[in-house]
Amino acid sequence: MGGNTSQSGTTSHSKKTENNSKQNIQIYEEILRQLSHLCTDDQYPLCIFRQGTDVSSHDRIIEAILSPTKSEEFSNLLIKLIWNNRTSIPRHEITKLFHDCCMFDLKQVLTEDMKTFQTNMLDNQCFSALTNSIGPNTTSEIEQEQFYQWVRTQFPTLFYGIEMWLRNRSTSSKSNKTSQEASASNRSFMKMNNILNPTLVWLLTHNIPILYLSADNSCTTLLDRMSSVLYDRMWDHLYDSHQDGSSLNRFQHHIFGYKAPIIILFEISDGYLFCLCCDEEFKESPKHFGGIQACLFQLKPIFKLVIEGPSIIFMNTKLRGLSAPGLFIGRDLAHTFLNIDGDFFNVKHLNGEGRLAAIDVWGVGGRKSAEEQNSLRQWENRQVEKSSKVKRSYEEEEAILNMAGIETRHAQEQL
Repeated sequence: MGGNTSQSGTTSHSKKTENNSKQNIQIYEEILRQLSHLCTDDQYPLCIFRQGTDVSSHDRIIEAILSPTKSEEFSNLLIKLIWNNRTSIPRHEITKLFHDCCMFDLKQVLTEDMKTFQTNMLDNQCFSALTNSIGPNTTSEIEQEQFYQWVRTQFPTLFYGIEMWLRNRSTSSKSNKTSQEASASNRSFMKMNNILNPTLVWLLTHNIPILYLSADNSCTTLLDRMSSVLYDRMWDHLYDSHQDGSSLNRFQHHIFGYKAPIIILFEISDGYLFCLCCDEEFKESPKHFGGIQACLFQLKPIFKLVIEGPSIIFMNTKLRGLSAPGLFIGRDLAHTFLNIDGDFFNVKHLNGEGRLAAIDVWGVGGRKSAEEQNSLRQWENRQVEKSSKVKRSYEEEEAILNMAGIETRHAQEQL
């Protein structure tokens, strides 16, 4: 009788396994069907599911996305499928993988605008910069374990988009409107005539501290935040050197008085691109400033976090003897990673020097911060207008001009 019970239990377990296998096959086929509408056969993630060389890994992926909690196993399984039993793969395949990951995320975020969004809007230099950050560039191929360790430590959310997509599709075949699609409704897509572009939005959203992505309270996921930035809801464009004038004075005019964190992109003529995240009001100060979430990223030609933490920003334009005028990023003035001179023209960094080609500044404090800055500017303009109506003597006008640095005839006669 005990033998019959054991046999019954074995039969029941076999049926359960068979049912699970059938369910996995149905989910897998549905995944392939839906991915076919988003990707060509050679694009990630469809390419790795098309291979069909490792059914057990496919089953494990389905089990991972059906589980209520996320784990590192998902990334490990995807990487295993990408390598497909190879010991290493060429660097250009890694660059293409970054391109496809970015494109897949953008397709989820920009569903309503994908007809107008063209692949040539993507910044391929950013994908190369990510590849360049993986081990020495002298090696032509990258090993599976090397890439896995890089993802785990440097870019842990790289496969977040595909995991969320799979989770949403594995539980139901119905394609409901996602929160980021809904939040994008009735809003215009970001302008493409500044440094910030969709690829950089993708890269920064995945890597900068959450503080800089918190202005839109309606966002609950990484893709929501990406959508909010792309549709000009999360960040406010404070300064564009091409449109607003490239000088220290114009830079100060547009960003001073904004009492919230900002993001500054510095494009250098030698091909380098830096991103400074400042978690305090930007200012001129006799000492270094910046809080614990201040950081400097090098985005091109190699992606890396250069420095982070408090008191890494120093700006001086007036205090003679304290330092040379300009903007300095580093713990102290003797050891800096990025120096911009007082004319906002010449730039020095750890890897070389060049001309400051462009600056792009974004305020991340939300609409309230932008409105407060605008109110302050209006007040300042009214004060200037009032003072211009006050009648002054010739001597008073001359003194004001001299203080402003404009040399008058009387001042010259005193020399």
